[in-house]
Amino acid sequence: MANKTPSRIVTAVAALFACAMATAPAYAQAVLEGSGESSTLDCAGGKATVTGTNNQVTVEGACTQLTVEGSGNVVTADMAAQSAIKVEGISNKVSWRTPGKTSPKVSSAGVGNSVTRAR
Repeated sequence: MANKTPSRIVTAVAALFACAMATAPAYAQAVLEGSGESSTLDCAGGKATVTGTNNQVTVEGACTQLTVEGSGNVVTADMAAQSAIKVEGISNKVSWRTPGKTSPKVSSAGVGNSVTRAR
């Protein structure tokens, strides 16, 4: 009868590797690039980026970072307690929600951009 110990070791190592990969943190990134798009993104606790013109976007999933670049974008986002919003361009409107009374760190460069708490 053949020794089955090497195949058991390989099977055990493969199972441990699969478990380690399943528990490793996932860093999601949701991206929308376009013009005139209407979409919902799920950043799943990671980052989201909206680039383009005249997009209507809802971002879900407690984002840690939101970047909006372009012009005329309207974005509503669910942000994590410790998060950041960066807006660059012209006439972008970003409204955000966070848990409790926390506020994201906001930076805005350009003309006519607004970044406000969602009502």
